[in-house]
Amino acid sequence: MGDLLYELTEWLRTTPLTEFALAMSEAPLTIWITTNFWAIPILQIMHILSIAGSFVAVLMINLRIFGLSDHATMAVTVERYSKVLWASLAVVALSGVLMLFGDTVRNLLNSVFWIKMIMVVIGIVSALLFLNAMKRRLASGGEVVGAGFKATALFLAILWCVIMLAGRWIAYAPG
Repeated sequence: MGDLLYELTEWLRTTPLTEFALAMSEAPLTIWITTNFWAIPILQIMHILSIAGSFVAVLMINLRIFGLSDHATMAVTVERYSKVLWASLAVVALSGVLMLFGDTVRNLLNSVFWIKMIMVVIGIVSALLFLNAMKRRLASGGEVVGAGFKATALFLAILWCVIMLAGRWIAYAPG
């Protein structure tokens, strides 16, 4: 796996992404973020807390789907926590983009960063489709959640765990 990631990183260095990353590293926002010692830690705190918020929202919906929580109906649970999920993901995206300016070359040429970004896109699209399907099912009067919903809920929880692991792994990946 390490050789594959190294080869992918080496390939990234041969793409126009290198010039883009170098140009981005000289942008005024990058200079501002890197010269203010408090900017990166505050962005990291926002990012981590927002990741926690989005993951808790996924877990709360999953608990209700698997019948481990019955404090509210499925419709109320999905409505309540989907708002938390999308608000948290918006802050995750904003803080992530701003943190990217903190070390553009290292991040943009990092194979694990791109693997994580692909998984994030898959996670967001899957969550959007899943929640829309849940809302349609609930709007038609269905309360019982079938095996397909349970499998998708479990998949999303595991995917978000892998995304968080990849986020942590970025710092240790070849680059």
